[in-house]
Amino acid sequence: MKTSISDPDAHLNLWEPHLKAFVELCPADTPRDGPLAGMRVGVKDVIDVAGTSTRNGSDACENAPPAMQDAAVVGLLRQAGAKIVGKTVTTEFAFTDPTACRNPYDLRRSPGGSSSGSGAAVAAGVVDIALGTQTAGSLCRPAAYCGVVGLKPTYRTLSTEGVTPLAPSFDTVGIITGSVALAQKAFAVMAPSPSAQPDTTPQKTLCGLWQTDATPDGDTMEGFQAAAHAIEELGARVTQTPLKADVAPMVIAHRLVMHYEAFIAHGAVLNNPRGALLKQKFLAGLRAGATISPDQVAQAQEFLAEAKHAFWAGLEGLDIILTLPVPEGAPLMDGTTGFQDWLTPWTVFGGPLVCLPWGLDRLGRPLSVMLAARPGQDHQLLATAARLEATSPPMPSPHLPQA
Repeated sequence: MKTSISDPDAHLNLWEPHLKAFVELCPADTPRDGPLAGMRVGVKDVIDVAGTSTRNGSDACENAPPAMQDAAVVGLLRQAGAKIVGKTVTTEFAFTDPTACRNPYDLRRSPGGSSSGSGAAVAAGVVDIALGTQTAGSLCRPAAYCGVVGLKPTYRTLSTEGVTPLAPSFDTVGIITGSVALAQKAFAVMAPSPSAQPDTTPQKTLCGLWQTDATPDGDTMEGFQAAAHAIEELGARVTQTPLKADVAPMVIAHRLVMHYEAFIAHGAVLNNPRGALLKQKFLAGLRAGATISPDQVAQAQEFLAEAKHAFWAGLEGLDIILTLPVPEGAPLMDGTTGFQDWLTPWTVFGGPLVCLPWGLDRLGRPLSVMLAARPGQDHQLLATAARLEATSPPMPSPHLPQA
């Protein structure tokens, strides 16, 4: 059944036993005026909120003391009048061990990860805005699987002060919301736009997919083609061609750097009793990172930098890329957080990404398409996303399960 959101706290209390999206709820904020006044915010539990512990989804951090101050991005939202509702569930240290959080469209399915609770909470309507992070595909995937808007900004646009690192070469704070308009408002608070208004016409757009072993299912491909037609109707000069990059070696190089940097940040835990509390995949990642040399990392980073330069050089003159974040809807709760290899190259390339819900597939799973642009083109990309969103199929709200 559906429920009214006239009482948002009651709505959260009805959903949360099914959703398991929150680690901790925060005391009520004193209401403030501002552009986000009245907006309810969930904060991924790798991001500090003053007075609450940052447990990083890990039993090893269960006794962490409360944070002394807000992370920079949280402070900006609070100053703009937003209400911090609680800390949302994350995979352990934003890695790949799945959580107990559920997808509100189908409780048998994963919400994705690592920003699992943030995607689920926005989709269920218990918060308006949620903060997440992306190191490979950790924000866009939950947005796609949960049928909400996800913005991964240009790398280093939003501060990571007060955010637990996983791999600083890639870690990016991002925003999950129910609409592009709200993502624009939240992003403007954290990264003010230039005085000039962005052009809302996508003048030249590439519509394409990665050429990998994974292929989109029929419903996902149909949605992508409909979105390509829609963006052409908005006035874009559309070119349809496969995306040109060798994804597999990029994924390998990215993971090598990620494992190494995760070990640098957290490897000390392997030498104390808390290491026994780590989950299987993160533990394996730290152990892998311990075997990697600085020379190997330098070679991988050089390869990724060259791949990034070559990709954008090959797209000279293009404004926007329309693609898919994932090849199909959310998987069953099967021990994974879903498919991330199509997102990893985009994180390496450093530019902004916007995931847009695009209706439901035949199984009732949310479909999603994704817009990408060059680093620094965040406001332009959001302006185009807002126009494309207006043409998207209706997105029904998930039904609250019967008690």
